[in-house]
Amino acid sequence: MAALVIAAPRVSPTEAVPAPLALTELTAEPLPAVVRQPRLYVGVVAAPDVSTVKFVDVQAPRLNLGLTLEYRLGQRWRLATGVQRSTKEYYARREDYDWTNYPRAQTRDFSWVEGECTVLDVPLNLRYDAVVQAHARWFGTAGLSSFFMQRENYRYDYLDGGTYKLWEMPGLVNANRHLFSVLNLSAGYEYGLGTHWRLQAEPYVKVPLAGVGAGKVKLLSAGFYFGLKYGF
Repeated sequence: MAALVIAAPRVSPTEAVPAPLALTELTAEPLPAVVRQPRLYVGVVAAPDVSTVKFVDVQAPRLNLGLTLEYRLGQRWRLATGVQRSTKEYYARREDYDWTNYPRAQTRDFSWVEGECTVLDVPLNLRYDAVVQAHARWFGTAGLSSFFMQRENYRYDYLDGGTYKLWEMPGLVNANRHLFSVLNLSAGYEYGLGTHWRLQAEPYVKVPLAGVGAGKVKLLSAGFYFGLKYGF
């Protein structure tokens, strides 16, 4: 009976035996550094500001100056407040004033009243960044302002016996305050100067929800903020 013989493969003495595959060390590429977005912003703003009562007259712009404070709630939302000081100068019709506390004015013959008030404006606004780019943002803001009337001056010319006379109200100091009585609406553009500094341009309007000042007039204001802020 024939036996089954398995022959070993012949290897030439000069033929090299394949070496096992070498282990290659894999090195992960470093991840790009995450840029930390500031959470809190402190800034300054300035604006030419005009005021009117029912659009009957618009005076030359007056300067509005302020400090701002913003807290970033997320990638697109921010809560903003601060304090701004501005002078409101305007003309209004007699019927636009509430003369309840000034009975003599109700009997006098006049048509126009000139007002000039120094106001501290404390806003509480919510901002939404609608367009977010590498170094810029387009945003919209809405909120409410509280007005603290630092100083109020009113005057009018009235006819008495065929002669015009001037009446001036003695300057009122810190006499009126109006909490959350003004609606703030604005839209703007913000540009980043590095990680921390921001430039900002923002047209705005302040719509009265209630009367302000001694005469409780519906004072509308508008202007254009220019701001610089720093993020921490």
